[in-house]
Amino acid sequence: MPTMQKYGFLVLSFVLAAPVVAAETGVPAGKVKRSEGNVTIDRASQVQVVKVGTLVYVGDRIRTGDDGAVGITLSDDTLLTAGARSTLLINEFQFNSTTREGGMLATLLKGTLSVVTGLIGKKAPENVRIRTPTVVLGIRGTEFIVEARAEDE
Repeated sequence: MPTMQKYGFLVLSFVLAAPVVAAETGVPAGKVKRSEGNVTIDRASQVQVVKVGTLVYVGDRIRTGDDGAVGITLSDDTLLTAGARSTLLINEFQFNSTTREGGMLATLLKGTLSVVTGLIGKKAPENVRIRTPTVVLGIRGTEFIVEARAEDE
């Protein structure tokens, strides 16, 4: 194989692998603390089965099956608990543990989500937002439940 083709192949390999590496080397938003039944994460066009200890990153889409439930603790101690038949997307999450400043945006596409806000919600509740297909919730309390129904329900 000529030298240019070898380098071209190597460059293409790195470009195609970059999204996976970026997702894995980024700072985790949190960690799965509880997982029951069928729970998966869609990350960088790959699906992985969730188990206790799985790291969660910005951009992850968490799905629970008919028998599934998942509990995620974010790095500011926010607790997200998704029930059966839920789809949750972690859109944004930033948290500085020194200043305790940050913000988050998660989208509940369908299902149920219980939220207990952590340090971000205590310091700046306006920086905690949950989106559904029909509304964006700005949070002013510390505990709440959100339900989003799929259009065919």
